[in-house]
Amino acid sequence: MIITEKELIDAIKETLSTILEGIDVSNDRRVTMTDKYERLVDTSLENYPTYSEQIIDGIPIWSIFKRKEGYSNESDGNPMLYALKGEKKYTLTNPSVVKKRIETISEKLFAETQGADVTIMVPSSNKLNNYFAEVIAKKCNNPNLIPDVLIKLSIEEVDDYIFEEDSFFRKKYGRKFKQAYSIFKNYCRNMKKGFQFHLIHDMDMRKVIEHTIGLNSELYNKYINAINDKNIILVDDSITLGQSLKEATAIIRERFAPKSIRAVTLFSPLYDSTGTVLLKK
Repeated sequence: MIITEKELIDAIKETLSTILEGIDVSNDRRVTMTDKYERLVDTSLENYPTYSEQIIDGIPIWSIFKRKEGYSNESDGNPMLYALKGEKKYTLTNPSVVKKRIETISEKLFAETQGADVTIMVPSSNKLNNYFAEVIAKKCNNPNLIPDVLIKLSIEEVDDYIFEEDSFFRKKYGRKFKQAYSIFKNYCRNMKKGFQFHLIHDMDMRKVIEHTIGLNSELYNKYINAINDKNIILVDDSITLGQSLKEATAIIRERFAPKSIRAVTLFSPLYDSTGTVLLKK
């Protein structure tokens, strides 16, 4: 069968519309998911979710949307993430379309991989993580969603860990500890609901803040049988350096005996144009 040039172009456009999808951002911070091009975040169905195993040893991580390098002066993501969180005055022009895409890719993930027995939510101060955890629990046919076995530590608790003589923070900054600690306290002044990792804009400093998540000891006995010898999915809305997921994984491994642990995030780590993860961004 011979096709015309116009038919060929139309076929290419149709194919690209299912592969190249990203976002448009207006001057007034309105974010629109678009199939015009792949920009800042890839939201296409064709090759997603994104898979990574290079961030946390032994823990496969799946991500629904792929964050891409290219948005300057933002330390923790892109406008679509901020719009979903209701942060920095960003808004979505088509929220129902975005949520439908989240649910469709999540469904695709569990159609291609095994489900889980338990979904555990990494603690967060925003409603996006609650929404996403509910989507994942539903799409993997797992009614057992545990939102509260892990808790965010208070600013005071994180502060105490930093002040310990053998803390990574002290080892990192040495004689400049007081100066670094002053910067840390300035970041903390913007935190309203416990310690908020994403408000630490210095990426090197993030790496040496060891403890920001804890076990809800009051609920330990309630959940021990639900977690032990079960396949676990940890859910978080985004991943930058992987610190929160590392802490959550360590706590689950130390205090429980799960059969396996996987992680699913809504937004992937940041990738550059070659497809390399930029964990230092």
